[in-house]
Amino acid sequence: MNTIVNEIDFLLLQVKESKDIFNIPENSTLEKLKLTCDASPYMVAIYKLEKYSFSMVDCNKNGCDFLGINKEEIESLGFKYILKIIHPENINSVYRFIKFYNNISNNNKTFSSTFYLNSSRGWEWTYACVKPAIFNEEGKSKYLLAVGCSIYNLLKSKSQFKRFRKDLNFFEVNLEKYLSMTEREKEILKLIADEFTSFEIAEKLSISHYTVDTHRKNLIEKLGVKSSIGLAKFSVLFDIK
Repeated sequence: MNTIVNEIDFLLLQVKESKDIFNIPENSTLEKLKLTCDASPYMVAIYKLEKYSFSMVDCNKNGCDFLGINKEEIESLGFKYILKIIHPENINSVYRFIKFYNNISNNNKTFSSTFYLNSSRGWEWTYACVKPAIFNEEGKSKYLLAVGCSIYNLLKSKSQFKRFRKDLNFFEVNLEKYLSMTEREKEILKLIADEFTSFEIAEKLSISHYTVDTHRKNLIEKLGVKSSIGLAKFSVLFDIK
């Protein structure tokens, strides 16, 4: 997915710039969040997260125009609207999103993904970034802010579309493996992808090179790859930092 994200950030600069919207003050209220949403020049929406579902509670004019819907319809349909606009072949993106933010350790992380949406112009691939903005009493994500854009123009090329689908399929198939990784494993995987040797990684992390080799072996087995090249591909596509 990293390749696709880099292309989108390069070709659609407005998405990169729009991430400033995520600088939300602490103790923000839903009403303030709606004002932020409405004032943005980008496609912005607010979602309410439940344990097994989520719903769109607000969407600014650009978002409504893109989707071909009004705010009243969004609020009345709830989760049914999410299921209505996501293409059946892309429904896993919905459940990845729910699972990601049901993990409290992801509260301060941005979820970036592609969604095949039923827009006012027909089915379109879109790229969206989502981040928690308001939390409940238990400290879990309650309201999330999302900003996105259509990537239709990016995917006009058949070769680009094939590469995009290949990367997206890899992401979907291997998501469970990614979620099972510990922070230490991600740290070591990133260093492997950056071509550090076991001895260099050991020195950076103040552990023995034998421990690094053990992690490398375990990662190859856990992620179902054949070599360090496979580990590097996994790190790149999941944008492990």
